[in-house]
Amino acid sequence: MNDIYHSLKKKNLVFYWTSLVLLVVLVLYPLLGGIMMSFVLPVTGAGADWADFNRQDLAGIRMVQVIGQVLLLCLPVLFLVGLQTGEKRLFSKKNLEFLGYGHRVSMSAVLLAVTGVLLLQPFIYVLVEGTGYFLSYLGEFGESILDNQERLQRFLMFLAGADSFGEFLAVVFVVAVIPSLCEEMFFRGYVQKNYMDSLSPTGGILLTGFVFGLFHMSPANLLPLTVMGWFIGYVYYKTQSLVVPIAVHFCNNFLSLVILQLQRENPDVTGESLIMSETIGWVILFVALSLLLFALVMRSFSRRFVVVRR
Repeated sequence: MNDIYHSLKKKNLVFYWTSLVLLVVLVLYPLLGGIMMSFVLPVTGAGADWADFNRQDLAGIRMVQVIGQVLLLCLPVLFLVGLQTGEKRLFSKKNLEFLGYGHRVSMSAVLLAVTGVLLLQPFIYVLVEGTGYFLSYLGEFGESILDNQERLQRFLMFLAGADSFGEFLAVVFVVAVIPSLCEEMFFRGYVQKNYMDSLSPTGGILLTGFVFGLFHMSPANLLPLTVMGWFIGYVYYKTQSLVVPIAVHFCNNFLSLVILQLQRENPDVTGESLIMSETIGWVILFVALSLLLFALVMRSFSRRFVVVRR
């Protein structure tokens, strides 16, 4: 009975400690990000918009993005994991195995997971469009959320702007490489790992995915980002390796970056929302087909891994 009591007490402690860390990060990340951004941007004030900035500001903005992710997501995790494992060396084998870096994974697992996230994109797109369509009927509240989303979209277009192949590689580093490494180390390697241990695998995946959506500070995209977080959390749980979610996260961000770059190069091609157009029937068929293929791929993926809880 004492063993059960101490086990439950330890799980509760892990849950509350992890939740406290999450709360601190969710508060400090935008706060410190805004402070750092104020040092690199010449234009401030409520009326400032990305149209007020020029490409000379891009280097500083991108640097802030990288520093914020490394300082507030990556490095703290290494210290926190050390506190749980009792291993003082930040990059010790024990700490890395806790995060999921020490577990071997086959290339087929990576390819299946990446294929899965690509097949999920049409459904994610419909969620984005559907959320925007729903918000447009919520009066001023919905309009304010859509306006914030439009400003965020302009920021992403500004951040992803690349006029050469070399600059495009730099943008890939900022938008795809760093977030996939730092966010996965924090959300899957630390948060989800602790939540799965203190709650349950399902509870850990669902809760972490939702917080992952909140972290990106985009109310209009909360549902799509949460769904993406659930998918990434699932492949992490099945493989017990952080390499797979990192690869999935990178591919998702890289695809988004390519789309942003194409939109930037073709600003006149806006188009009407597919959900509201006459092609909605074809859209539904395409999404249904992609989800069917997604289910088949993930069935194959799941059969390859039998999870043995550590």
